[in-house]
Amino acid sequence: MTRGSLKAWRGILFGLLLTLAPAAVHAVESLHAAQVSYLPARTYEEVDREFRRMRKAGFDTVILRVFQNPGDRLYPFVTPRATAGVYFLTAEAKVVDDILPELIPRARAAGLRVFAWMSTLSLPLETPWDLRGRRYDLVRGEVVAGERLDPFHAEVRRRLLTLFRDLGRYDLDGILLQDDLVLRHTEGFSAAAMGAYNLTSGRFPDPLDFYADRQPASPQVRNYSPAFWDWARWRNRALLQLAADLRTAARRENPDLLVAVNLMYEALSNPQGALAWLAQDFEATKNAGFDYLSVMAYQRQMAKELKVTPEMAVDLIRQMVRDGLSRMEDPAALLVKVQATDFDSRLPIEAAEWQAVAAAVREAGATSVAVFPYHSPDERTAPVAAANLKEVQ
Repeated sequence: MTRGSLKAWRGILFGLLLTLAPAAVHAVESLHAAQVSYLPARTYEEVDREFRRMRKAGFDTVILRVFQNPGDRLYPFVTPRATAGVYFLTAEAKVVDDILPELIPRARAAGLRVFAWMSTLSLPLETPWDLRGRRYDLVRGEVVAGERLDPFHAEVRRRLLTLFRDLGRYDLDGILLQDDLVLRHTEGFSAAAMGAYNLTSGRFPDPLDFYADRQPASPQVRNYSPAFWDWARWRNRALLQLAADLRTAARRENPDLLVAVNLMYEALSNPQGALAWLAQDFEATKNAGFDYLSVMAYQRQMAKELKVTPEMAVDLIRQMVRDGLSRMEDPAALLVKVQATDFDSRLPIEAAEWQAVAAAVREAGATSVAVFPYHSPDERTAPVAAANLKEVQ
């Protein structure tokens, strides 16, 4: 163990020993948001028209993607300096283009609040070091390199904190943390993660114990051991501490910045599964004091993964929203995100299905709703979801 790694582990331990005392939660307003992964606008003047269309359709907030993954479509209106990175000025990642000084005032002129949607553990960072986490391969029976950044690595944490500090320098209304701030059930076996857990618990995570109840050489785990659940709760606290640190960094120069955290639908539909599979916990996240809990209630995705009909998925969304609202002090702080496009076919959601989702969300009492992904009405495969957002107001 090097002196530097020991110092990093002690820093993580200190954070985890602290109660995740919430930062002062801002009074929040209900949102009717368009979450944007792509805009077809070729110029900023066309962006202006797009923002005006959003406002006319009933949106009051735009959530803009400010990260660029390799291979994804670039915004057509940018002048790219790189094919992957971020859309704001920073020294910690490649800058594709600095678009926020143009987009923020244009959105405000159209009557829209502006949130930046920012990635964390999937962010493409160039570095001479291997910053990837480690996972346990259930088939091979060994620890192997993962594909995403290691949230316990001191350099990863430093760079993410600086990135969010740099993003917070812009005149944004809020930031949405991407749904990649999770740990799958076999992730968290890097030297930094195991050292931090050992300093906290007095033992190292043991995959042979965690996943013992399964068929040999099978990725399917029937039951997790009691020690696994201790480790799962610890990983959740570690991720929430990182999210809280990112919030602090972003607010350094913008203390009124609102911060929303993405939660998978399992956080409400299957809390035990969310803790095991994703290291997410709705109650713990609520108690950590973020301004919005953004639950991804994507009906088509849920129907596919749960092997149920779309109608059954809508009923489940209704139950999820009611459960979530019953646990919130402020109903506006529960941001329900509904699916506007089929993720497989990329085609718009049928009107009848969308209306059923809108009715379910409305009947359950939701006052903050986001549509994802928003597409321009000018695109051939554009959803009609934007025009129907008024169904949930």
